[in-house]
Amino acid sequence: MFGACAKSDEPELKKPIDRVLSEMDEHGPDSPEYKDLLSYLERLTALKRGNTRTWRVSPDTMAMVAGNLLGILFIVAAERDSVMTSKGLGFILKPKTDIV
Repeated sequence: MFGACAKSDEPELKKPIDRVLSEMDEHGPDSPEYKDLLSYLERLTALKRGNTRTWRVSPDTMAMVAGNLLGILFIVAAERDSVMTSKGLGFILKPKTDIV
């Protein structure tokens, strides 16, 4: 649900990467061509990694949000049983902003 949303331009780089991998299979790891192909593969994978945009929610942030919501639900449930003024919003952790 809150996992990574990724958009990738994979088809453009998939063919060259597959071509380099198939050429690497033909040559042994001790051949000089293998080192060149390995450097090409590293460049292509770096390009592929650069073309992928990901938005990830860190587990720490998710835990903080879940904890805040759970705390508010407990306070609302306690307020339903006994009459007291609402204090639930005061327990929400404020985001830290670094103003330079």
